[in-house]
Amino acid sequence: MSYLLTLSKSLSLDGYKKINFLCAGARGNGKSYGTLILVAELGSFPRLDKNQLLGTGQLPTQIYCVDFKNSDMARLAEFLPAGRVATNKEEAIDVVTRYDQLMHQRLDFIKKKSFGATAGTLGMPMYYLIIDEWSATNAAFNQGITRIDKDLRYKWNSLITDIAMLNRVPGFGLGIISQQISVINSGLNSSIQEEAGLKLHFGSANMSSYRLTFGNDIQIPEMNLETGEAYAWIEGLTSSGYVIPFAMPEIEPNKLWNYLRQSLSCTQDDEKYLFFTSKGQ
Repeated sequence: MSYLLTLSKSLSLDGYKKINFLCAGARGNGKSYGTLILVAELGSFPRLDKNQLLGTGQLPTQIYCVDFKNSDMARLAEFLPAGRVATNKEEAIDVVTRYDQLMHQRLDFIKKKSFGATAGTLGMPMYYLIIDEWSATNAAFNQGITRIDKDLRYKWNSLITDIAMLNRVPGFGLGIISQQISVINSGLNSSIQEEAGLKLHFGSANMSSYRLTFGNDIQIPEMNLETGEAYAWIEGLTSSGYVIPFAMPEIEPNKLWNYLRQSLSCTQDDEKYLFFTSKGQ
């Protein structure tokens, strides 16, 4: 499977079919660190051996980031091309506008292929827009009453909605990280919540917090989760029944940074990968 994404040795999924993910949890429980591990995997697709973190890099996922904390995600700018990472509102609009434009260019390309073609059936590299601390980011756009503030707010909301509605066929994913990922408490667009194929909640929390992440119909076991441990809801697998507990790999920070360097340094190139296909159709 070209888009094999492994959460743990016993839990893996098709990253293309579960194109959008939501990641919740209180600060310090490992959600950003866990996402960086996923970025290392995504950037080196396909992964032929699920016991190895890095893959061959023949279908490398193209990574874009918004990180208003200017923290771990923003540091990926060291490996990513210019214009891929945003740390303020103006930069975020530029990055997300570029991401949305590329998505539409790929959609136009796919429409010229055989009926029913998708980025997945064509074997095209995925794209991912990762937004860290969604609640704070969204709140920043909702502040201000000037014409410029309102214009930025409108552009942000319309761009994110457009991506959430159209991103499955072209393989342009959204990864949202936030302490809470409910529509009510975080300002998360309901279309993003509904389109998420993977939902993660890191660390122990009260039952109401878990319900905000997973909904009221999912059974949640009573367990004490440590930092780096999480519950997972995977579309089609846990639509009913229990969420799945798992632990992300324990990787020292310096080693993870080296993995990210190997994964991203030579694989991020829109000109090369936007229209690249590994299968003829």
